[in-house]
Amino acid sequence: MSRNSRRGFLLAALAGAVLNVQAASTQYNLLDVYNMALENDAQLAAAQASMKATQETVNQSRATLLPTLGLSANTQYSRTSRDQVGGGEDPDNYNSHGWGATLSQPLFNMNSWFNYEQAKSVGDQASAVFANAQQQLILRVAESYFNVLRSEDSLMTAKAQERALKQQLDQARERYNVGLIAETDVLDARAAYDNARVARIQAENQVSVSYEGLRTIVNQDVTDIAQLEKAMPVVAPTPNNPQEWVSTAVANNLGLKAAREGLTASESKVKASKSGHAPTVNAFASYNYSSSNSIQAQNQAYTGDGKQTVVGVQFDLPIFSGGATTSVTRQAGYQLEEAQKNFDQQLRDTNANTRNLLRTATSDVDRVQASCQVIISSESALKATQSGYEVGTRNITDVLDSQQQLYSSISNYLNTRYDFIVNTLKLKQAAGTLSPADLEELNQWMTDASDELSVPTECRG
Repeated sequence: MSRNSRRGFLLAALAGAVLNVQAASTQYNLLDVYNMALENDAQLAAAQASMKATQETVNQSRATLLPTLGLSANTQYSRTSRDQVGGGEDPDNYNSHGWGATLSQPLFNMNSWFNYEQAKSVGDQASAVFANAQQQLILRVAESYFNVLRSEDSLMTAKAQERALKQQLDQARERYNVGLIAETDVLDARAAYDNARVARIQAENQVSVSYEGLRTIVNQDVTDIAQLEKAMPVVAPTPNNPQEWVSTAVANNLGLKAAREGLTASESKVKASKSGHAPTVNAFASYNYSSSNSIQAQNQAYTGDGKQTVVGVQFDLPIFSGGATTSVTRQAGYQLEEAQKNFDQQLRDTNANTRNLLRTATSDVDRVQASCQVIISSESALKATQSGYEVGTRNITDVLDSQQQLYSSISNYLNTRYDFIVNTLKLKQAAGTLSPADLEELNQWMTDASDELSVPTECRG
């Protein structure tokens, strides 16, 4: 290989390595992940296919009300012979063919009409189910995304606690070596440090698990996502009136809308079943042409060609079908009752879920504020405990407990913020107002990831 060739090869390899590093370090924000999910989520694609398949029943039901046109054609060859008086045979070999067209138009068919009405309601129900699946995707993306952030925060907490306990263990060993503390303090510090290592290993595994959950939705490898800015305001949902939220949910909740359309479809099915006793009227017209070159036929006064045109109206009235129509009507009545009860239950669930989620989201705001105060108190308690340990009024166990309390309070604070976001999205879904715009608003508070855990600025005493 020449020098120039080797140089070109090395440059290409270096460029490829740089591209690989850039690809591996790509950071995705919440909106990036949602857009990938729109293209790749299997559940949403299945829901869309199901909706399209169901909506085809509308076209199929409409077809029973529209004209039908049919064409037919035939050709055949016949070979016959007859014995003549006095001997011999009289052959008659010929070909005959023909074609026809038939046009039919329903004039009165109650069963087909109500089946069409039922199909339209079922199609609307399918649209509502798909729209609900779209909202579910928004919620699933948000939950998976913030589960990753939870796990990364837990890992940062575990790492920070492990470093702090390692430092505490080193200090305890130094103090023990100069005779300031007993060996039990060193052993306590060692046990706490070992437990922190175990917690860090578990946290690392949980990060991988949470990323895998995100990958299931987007069907792509995502290894780095943007963090939530800690300055994002946490305010109670507005309006803070349960009845207003319930009224919005009753009008817009997609699950309730699907149940309502299902109820309407069942009502149309009952009407269609009862119309099985009703008469049907159909108009029809047909034209038929036939031709034959039979020798016997040509010896007569006609040519062998024939044409027929028929126009008419047909009336049918079912009298008795063995009780099938009555049974189908009763079955449809029971199915209507089932649909009514399902709608009633869905309405109750929607009311309850909307009220509960509003209470939960409002409570989350208070929890965030209280968790912030816990951090302030825990940080002050740790400083006081460390000072007491320095002068001999507190032992190593007190210091370790104070450290544990501080890191737990920081973790609880961060988790409570994620709970508030997810519960607020669930509230909007219950009200039927959840949309991609909610993710766009959240995405404005996404920032570059940080590997360091620190006490939030707003929670400093």
